[in-house]
Amino acid sequence: MSVVGLEQILRNLRDVLRGAAYGRHEHLLRQRAAELHDLFLLLCYMELMALPNPATLYLLDVYPLLLDEFHLWHRRMGMDRSPLGGLPCC
Repeated sequence: MSVVGLEQILRNLRDVLRGAAYGRHEHLLRQRAAELHDLFLLLCYMELMALPNPATLYLLDVYPLLLDEFHLWHRRMGMDRSPLGGLPCC
């Protein structure tokens, strides 16, 4: 058996073992990403058609958590203060 043939066999074996180890997890991640993408498109379409957003009332409950996330985001982006003057997070 040649060296090239052995390298191909090892490469195929590596791909099979990687698929066995990570395949299900990658499938679930792709499925969740597709669901989030669908939700994003729905919300964009609702905004485009001037339909009321049903998530607005639910966001009021998580507003304090969103402030913390927003603060971490704008700090991570290199902004010392909030880019929105009316949003007091700092």
